[in-house]
Amino acid sequence: MPTAFDERERGAIRERLLAAAVDALRRGGLGAASVAELAAAASIAKGSFYLFYGSKEELFMDALEGIERDYRAVFEAAPALPGTAFERLRATFKAAFDKVASDPAVASIDGRTLDRLTRALPPERVARHVEGDAAAMAAIAAAWSAAGLLGPGVGAAELAGAGYAVFLLSTGLRSLPDELRASTVAVTARGLAMALAGVEGSGPGSGPGGRDGGRGSDSRSEERRTE
Repeated sequence: MPTAFDERERGAIRERLLAAAVDALRRGGLGAASVAELAAAASIAKGSFYLFYGSKEELFMDALEGIERDYRAVFEAAPALPGTAFERLRATFKAAFDKVASDPAVASIDGRTLDRLTRALPPERVARHVEGDAAAMAAIAAAWSAAGLLGPGVGAAELAGAGYAVFLLSTGLRSLPDELRASTVAVTARGLAMALAGVEGSGPGSGPGGRDGGRGSDSRSEERRTE
């Protein structure tokens, strides 16, 4: 029979289980650890695992949501950065690429992983994840808009698309030589920043009224000076 735990023990065990799941994601994804291995890493019996999670997939979903929060923190920091809207967003997207490149756990949040979790988890758990993602991106978009970082007509949908673009492109960047990877990141970060800031000629919200501090042309000039 699984051992009963008090609240302090339960909190510590849950933290160890989440850490074990993140470690497994860094080492190879959902298949990198079994329930028995995850339980052993948390210093509990395999049967006790089910006092905390109904399945391995439930644990991994919680772990992935923690990783996503860390990734979103890069975007949450953008309003406090120095410079024009374009400069702040370009720096933010470069930092997002660096985050994915430096942490294999972040890179594990790909379409295959999410598809497997979606098929394995109860629909209400998946719905809660989707709703949480949408709410988080809406909050970031609102903060960016209030800080003057987004051009007219640019909102949470475009921001979410830019964030996922970093994930998708990062997958292909791993096999590139360092110099080519760096230039690809620089070009992509610049393009995403131009699109979201509404720099003239960049797409959604383009034109002289873009909310980049009224300095769409200045942003391009600054870009040329700093690269």
